Amino acid sequence: MWAVVIAAVLAGGSGVVPAVSAEASTWRYAQLPPRVGFDSFGHVAAGGPKDIWAAGSNPDLLEHFDGRRWRSMPRPSGPITALSAASPRDVWALTAGKAHRWDGKGWKAVRSLSKSAYVLLAAVPGGAWVSEQGKLLRYDGRSWRTVPTPAKLEIGGIHARGANDVWVVGRYKSGKAVYDDIEGGVPAVLHWNGRALANVPVAAPAGIRSVLQLDDVTVGKRGELWLAGYSVLDGDRLPVLHRSGSKWTTRTPPRTTPPEKIEPDGAGGVWFDYGLDQPLWRSRAGKWTKVAAPKPPPGRAFGLFTHPGSGVTAHIPGTRLLVRAGATHVSPGRLMTPETSERAQKSTDRMLMTGPYG
Repeated sequence: MWAVVIAAVLAGGSGVVPAVSAEASTWRYAQLPPRVGFDSFGHVAAGGPKDIWAAGSNPDLLEHFDGRRWRSMPRPSGPITALSAASPRDVWALTAGKAHRWDGKGWKAVRSLSKSAYVLLAAVPGGAWVSEQGKLLRYDGRSWRTVPTPAKLEIGGIHARGANDVWVVGRYKSGKAVYDDIEGGVPAVLHWNGRALANVPVAAPAGIRSVLQLDDVTVGKRGELWLAGYSVLDGDRLPVLHRSGSKWTTRTPPRTTPPEKIEPDGAGGVWFDYGLDQPLWRSRAGKWTKVAAPKPPPGRAFGLFTHPGSGVTAHIPGTRLLVRAGATHVSPGRLMTPETSERAQKSTDRMLMTGPYG
């Protein structure tokens, strides 16, 4: 049902650009009013099919889908650097030095943060989790509490499935260098059950175990665990780790490299995301399905000036759909950019789509 509703409202029946795929799926664009400037969405979050948010910059912008239409929203002060939603009254955003909460009526700065620290964010019903320079904090709607973490834990990602179902991933540093001053370690996964943060043992191949930094996790309906990350040596993405029962394997779609991001498919499987200009792969029940890359609107191409395949993706809870956001631009003309000696783009406009349908 929600697929039909979202498709009809987002696409509006006009300007819909279907994408051909192996299973006749389509991607449908939101009909967004034009804006002045070279704008792009850099963050997207979904609390449900009637609660989707997208944030961008140049100029700063924040837009929301309420189940009927997209509209511009008030913004917290400063450019948004992270965005997460658990419900229409539990939307969180990070700006430089602040964590803000949307309560359904307006934004309120809830906590001050370091302006230079690497900060991670995950909204939960009634609160949020924040990691700041390795320190893990939990907001329960009334106060902030420090969550004790094991020694030498380097946090790479937080994934909240509920207030009492939060996953924290990263790695445990070993203290021993694997190259120059880069420390080795082992992958780390911890699970919060509402009372404590418990360690989950991870089996990874010897060739990647000491350099793997986990930054993404998806949990299947039957407890399947999918873990994605990158090499601390060179930043390259590494194969996804998969746990089914007690068995661990590595997973990569046929004839492809490891994905940039993984997202649940809403039916017990997981999507492997390679960017807007690349095919999307799904793994479910041990089978792979390929969905062709969406086609940009006529006369336009995906991405920003330096990242043609860039974009952000999030699963829409309660559906089997993804929401994907970024930008499209007019194909390069004859005008050259002096700084790069490359053909200049005539315009860059924010873009948002949902799917795959079919």
